[in-house]
Amino acid sequence: MLKAGILLTMIYHRYTMDLLQAAWMVRNLGQPVSALKIDKNQSIIAGGWNGLLTKWDSEGDCEWSVQCSDRIESIMCVGEDIFVTSGLDIACVRNGEIRWSQKLEGSADLLEYHDGKIVSTSSVYDIEHGDFMESGIWEFTLDGELKSVTRIDEKPWYIYSGKELILGLGRPRCGAIFDSEHRVLATNSPVTCGVASKSGVIFGHADGTMSNEFGEELIRFQTSIESISFLDGMAVAMENGDLVFLGKDNKKLWDTKGNTVSTHTLGFDNLHWCGRWNGLSGTIEVRDIDGKKISELETSRPRTSCAIEDRVVFGFESGEVILWEKSLFIRRRDSNTTHEESHNSDLAAKLRSLRK
Repeated sequence: MLKAGILLTMIYHRYTMDLLQAAWMVRNLGQPVSALKIDKNQSIIAGGWNGLLTKWDSEGDCEWSVQCSDRIESIMCVGEDIFVTSGLDIACVRNGEIRWSQKLEGSADLLEYHDGKIVSTSSVYDIEHGDFMESGIWEFTLDGELKSVTRIDEKPWYIYSGKELILGLGRPRCGAIFDSEHRVLATNSPVTCGVASKSGVIFGHADGTMSNEFGEELIRFQTSIESISFLDGMAVAMENGDLVFLGKDNKKLWDTKGNTVSTHTLGFDNLHWCGRWNGLSGTIEVRDIDGKKISELETSRPRTSCAIEDRVVFGFESGEVILWEKSLFIRRRDSNTTHEESHNSDLAAKLRSLRK
């Protein structure tokens, strides 16, 4: 029986899909990747921990690199312009040149484009109290003119532009701001994350509640919600490393446990891509809509990820940027499945022989 178990393990590793071999592009930013964006032309824009911003075109060729002031937190594209929050600044980049830059009060955090204006949030952290003490909501024209700034006591942890500009808040008020109006949500627990779904904005809270923009509780978990991704369902990552996939009417379809989820996204073919970190090494796990693990890859720490219709990209502590493209990935997956199935009868025969 021991030999049979060893044989099963060897064949599993031999025929499990090689995720790195299925990658369409591997590049290196030269510093830890802190932010990623795929633009309308399928170009990849990566921001680094030390402020480097690089763009690769849809074919994987480097178009340009530019040095910003500090770690890049967020990246947003509006027309031909790329806006970033970098350290204490918000900056506008076009064709690899910084068009303008404005300094905010405290660290520059989130970005959104709303009602013809660039909206950025900033926050000031109080080391003595171990919490954020003041935040700002800044509005700029596309040319960098400051139109307004609103100062609040709470740090916004999520921002979304729809019919209204929505910001999910931390302590002390919690709840959310809809344009200039503060509203109470289904729980008075701080908002930790959010996602735009077909039915509106959904918030994750520190007490494990998922609520919607209409003040309704959708579901409650036992631990804080760290992040949510949405496509044809919702993947919810918890503080303790649990990952839950919800389908229609927020019914749980599958769940899995593991190390801390550092980043995750839902991508093409209804696949869920999850980056985990155990303090020493990282992994990428890819699961289908039923929760079956298709592949796994050992990596450095996965820091950020994003997806569009036919591309998924991850950025790592090592500086690597790895992109998977739908058609190539599916060909490799289907080829691997066919190869594995062709060996099933041989495997069964070998196992029967060992058991005899």
